[in-house]
Amino acid sequence: MEFIRSNLVKNHTTATATIEKDLPTNPISHLILSMDAWNTTDEATLAEILAFINTIEITQAGKTVVNLESEDLYHLNRYLYGHSPMLAGKIATDNAFRNLCLIIPMGRRPFDPEECFPATKKGELTLRVNTTTPATSADNSTINIDCVELVGASPTAFMKSTLMTVIAPGATGDNDVELPIGNEIICVQLRCTSTPADSTHTFGVAGAKILVDNKEYGYASAQAQCLQGDQGLLIDNQHSTIAAQGIDPGELVLRMDFDPAKNGLYLLNTAGKSSVKARLTMGVNEATKMTLLERVAV
Repeated sequence: MEFIRSNLVKNHTTATATIEKDLPTNPISHLILSMDAWNTTDEATLAEILAFINTIEITQAGKTVVNLESEDLYHLNRYLYGHSPMLAGKIATDNAFRNLCLIIPMGRRPFDPEECFPATKKGELTLRVNTTTPATSADNSTINIDCVELVGASPTAFMKSTLMTVIAPGATGDNDVELPIGNEIICVQLRCTSTPADSTHTFGVAGAKILVDNKEYGYASAQAQCLQGDQGLLIDNQHSTIAAQGIDPGELVLRMDFDPAKNGLYLLNTAGKSSVKARLTMGVNEATKMTLLERVAV
């Protein structure tokens, strides 16, 4: 096998704009998105840096392959690779360098010729990265993007990553969210707004289950506290991102994982089903971000 790593965007000044690039035609394993900047007065936090990258989208002839906000891509990286994305420059000094790197995956494993995005025609596959000009917490920012192609690969599938915004249901309690039918579901990732604070045990999503054709499947009932415990299978807790470590960003995220052994044995095949739902028990009447990872057969 042969791979090609090439630069698509070089030292592009970050602005309030959309970077749009046609992707190479060979099968693609993943892309690497880097945003660097200088601290403004003191240390730019992870949350502040992520906020400058709004959305990452890949489309094939207008059809969505990847559509994520930067925060959800960050947590997707933690889930897939078992560690936090690279964040350099933990220095609380004005004009010190900061750099955040995110992997944009086309399969569950990098450099996998069996699961990557298949070869395309020129101009068919397009990347769009929407950004905001860094201002108060960081400045003099640039964007770099590399792409890894797998020459001669003949994948049997690729991974589709899409974000669904679940609107506030209007009340606490059960909130059913219809999931797409046809592909294998790898994981349902939830990013809440609310987590327990002083004198409360309340999570934005207090519990969750999956219903297939109106029957409980896999996740018959799971509490947020225990779903949060699954993070321990993936990554060390309180993985440092700033000099004075605050709340770990993973505390906002819950997952219903159908690939816990990372071997494809438990994937939820939705083909031929009449209904697939995530039933979220809302502890708070609020919107929730849901990232759906699907294995799509080629």
